[in-house]
Amino acid sequence: MAQPPVLAVRGEAVLEVDPDIARIEVSVAAVDGDRAETMRLLTERAAAVAKVLDGFPDVIEKADTSGIRVSPQLPGRPGPDQAPGYHGAVYHAITVTGFDRLGELMAQLAEQELTQVGGPWWELRPGSPAYRRVRVAAVRDAVRRARDYAAALGSELAGLIELADTRLLSDSRSQPEALASSKTALPHRVRVAPERLSVDLIPARQVVRATVEARFTIAEPDLAAVDSG
Repeated sequence: MAQPPVLAVRGEAVLEVDPDIARIEVSVAAVDGDRAETMRLLTERAAAVAKVLDGFPDVIEKADTSGIRVSPQLPGRPGPDQAPGYHGAVYHAITVTGFDRLGELMAQLAEQELTQVGGPWWELRPGSPAYRRVRVAAVRDAVRRARDYAAALGSELAGLIELADTRLLSDSRSQPEALASSKTALPHRVRVAPERLSVDLIPARQVVRATVEARFTIAEPDLAAVDSG
């Protein structure tokens, strides 16, 4: 028995959705000629940042200390009687969900002494419903394309053979990778001074993409009808 004709298509979908979270970075610094005093100043300034964060419990989902560093600072080639200074820094990574107060939070943080603020970087959560929506939309696009191609041949879809993410079908692994990004690239991390902050920050919409490949069997095409058309 002759095998039914097979039609292979690719389905694609792109959605723009609002972000779920924003991430910001905060670093506090201290510099002094005495190591113990540097540590004291650093502890004091980190506590001031923590106090600001405590004032935004409805905005902040998570605040982690991502690192601490204390190191000697040697000014060029020191002489025998020249003592080194010390530089210390504490780094915080903060996850924010209350976008309406994000600008206020960043402004208050940036007002602290020797404190730098970076961000925001907008993201979707790993389990965001947007991922499912875009996958379903990509499958529907593949079915629409297959039906269009079959109709152009004077045929119709008869059955599904395979459906897979891009490059997973048996004959497509050598093809160039299609669009598969699920979120926008993060912007360059720029340190922001308080006077440059806007109270109202507009969340950047996230671009979510999905691509699938599918094979369908189709009824025997009516090529005579195609030629006459």
